[in-house]
Amino acid sequence: MDYELSKLMEAVGPNAGLVFASWMFMQLLQGRYTAAFTRYRELISDFRHGIDGKRKDTVRDQIALYRERVDYMRRALDLGLYAAMLLIGTLIIGALSTMFGAPAFLKYLGTLTTLAGLAAIIWSAALVVAENRLIKLPLDHEMEDIPELRELASRPRSGHKASNALGGGK
Repeated sequence: MDYELSKLMEAVGPNAGLVFASWMFMQLLQGRYTAAFTRYRELISDFRHGIDGKRKDTVRDQIALYRERVDYMRRALDLGLYAAMLLIGTLIIGALSTMFGAPAFLKYLGTLTTLAGLAAIIWSAALVVAENRLIKLPLDHEMEDIPELRELASRPRSGHKASNALGGGK
């Protein structure tokens, strides 16, 4: 087994950026998961300690919604971890390929781990998009139990007086 370490580093080094990028994506996923899970636990605690009236219905609906968000983000986080492992596997396969003269099975295995890792990142990102759509629902329903604010929830933001006062409108 005769190889040059410099060739090994040339094969693996630049591609390590992809692994680092996937790891940074994992940080995003973990942050979103933690935030959704924390809010879910807070809502359940509020519900257990007793809420009356229309607010009880709103909180019950939000508990179900946040449970769904937590599930989306847990699946996205799992997929992100699998993607990172597959891409690290690609780096290892690239190193082995450099060391052993690039046998065909390593080329195919490296291609498979690369494509599977990238596909897992895309799938994970798609789950984040779906979870992000769920965020709008609690915003729309949060003020339903406050008659003075209910009308604000249904107005478009660009035509709202508060938006104009804050410099957001014309």
